[in-house]
Amino acid sequence: MPETKNFRKSAFMWRCCHQMLFLLLMVFGFAPVASAASAFDAVVRSVLRIAGRDSSGEPVYGTGFLLQGRGNSSDEAWLVTAGHLMSRIAGEKIEIGMRRQVRGVFSPAPVLVKIRQNGTPLYHSSRESDLAALKIMLPAEADCCVLARDFAVDEARLARSGFGSGVQVLIPGFPYGEACNEAGFAFVRCGVVSSFPVLPASSQPVFHVDFEVFEGYSGAPVIFSDGKDTGVLAGMVLEEVFLEELRPRGKKTARTRRGLGLARVLSGPIIKAFINSLP
Repeated sequence: MPETKNFRKSAFMWRCCHQMLFLLLMVFGFAPVASAASAFDAVVRSVLRIAGRDSSGEPVYGTGFLLQGRGNSSDEAWLVTAGHLMSRIAGEKIEIGMRRQVRGVFSPAPVLVKIRQNGTPLYHSSRESDLAALKIMLPAEADCCVLARDFAVDEARLARSGFGSGVQVLIPGFPYGEACNEAGFAFVRCGVVSSFPVLPASSQPVFHVDFEVFEGYSGAPVIFSDGKDTGVLAGMVLEEVFLEELRPRGKKTARTRRGLGLARVLSGPIIKAFINSLP
C-alpha cells in the first residue's frame, strides 16, 4: 500500500509545517537586524553553528542560540549551548557561524570567539545540568536575532501551554555541522515528545523526543507552540539515546550499541533557572 504510506507521510509533514506557521512568538532581537517575514524566522536567525577541534585535532560541531541577558547592551548576548560541547572543544577559541545580510541576500560571516584564557573557561557552566553560556559581543554587521529572556519559560508557563507527551516540537540545528544553505542557516526538523511524564522538571529534568540526533545537534533548542500561545523554549538537545547490550561470543563478551532514533532533551525550566543565575 505505497499510496497509504505516502499519504500518512504527507499528512505528518503538513502537521509539522502547519505548526511552524503557528509559532507566533518572540520579541525580535537587539542586534541590528531587518524585520523577519514570520515570527519563527527570529528563532532561526538566533541559532548559530559552533565549531572547534578536540584534543586530537578532530573537528567538533554543535549548535547554540542567542538569548538576552540581564542588563545586556544591544551589542552583546548570551550564547547558550550544551556544556559537554564546550568541554569537548580544546584550545582557546571556537568559530561561531554568524551571518550578514546585504540588500536581502544573506552570506556567512563567521567569527572566532575566545572560550578560555590561559586554560580558564570564560563561559559559565551549570553544576547540575549539561549547560553552558558564553557572553559574546555581536559584530556590527551581523544579522541575527537575540531572543527575549522570557523565551525560556518556567514550569508554570510551560504547563499552561499544553506541553506534554505526544505534542510536536521543532528543532533547528546543524547535522554534522552542515547548514541548509551557503548562508549558514540551521535545518529545521520536527519531532514528537515521546516520554511521559515530562513535568515537573524538578523530578523529570530530561525528556525524550522522537527525533534522530546527529553529531552537531548538541545544544539545539527544542521549541513548542500550541497555536494559541506564543512559542516557548521547551528544552535543549543533549544527545542521542542508545541501547547497549552485552552478548557472549565464545570466551569473550561483545558490546553492541544501537541508536533508538530518540533524543535526550534537557527540560526548558532547567534552562530558565540557569539563565536566571547568570550575571
